[in-house]
Amino acid sequence: MSLEFDTQIEDKRGKILFLKYDHKKINLIEIKKGFARGGHFHQTDTSHFLISGKIEYREENIKTGKEKISIISSPSIIYVQSNVAHLLIAKEDSLFFEVFENYEDTVYPKYRKIVEDLIK
Repeated sequence: MSLEFDTQIEDKRGKILFLKYDHKKINLIEIKKGFARGGHFHQTDTSHFLISGKIEYREENIKTGKEKISIISSPSIIYVQSNVAHLLIAKEDSLFFEVFENYEDTVYPKYRKIVEDLIK
């Protein structure tokens, strides 16, 4: 069992480093100020570990339509329940990671549009 670097991607929003540790996958995600990540939901609970920076965090329950918006500063852990769409908008350069075994997401158009509009 050892930590392995898998790959890296980069766009205007920043970099994502994809790592593996045994059967777990770890994504180290950078969001540059003014850009967003997310815009989807998962069928399982997830967590985002904010290492540095400050974000505007939005979540919306896809079944009830109830939305919450908050400002979160590092260090912090953001717990996301299953079937809750989430969006992270960087108020300053930020870095977070997530750990999972099987990554699956479903695009949430309302939030994904924000991600795409900010990247233009």
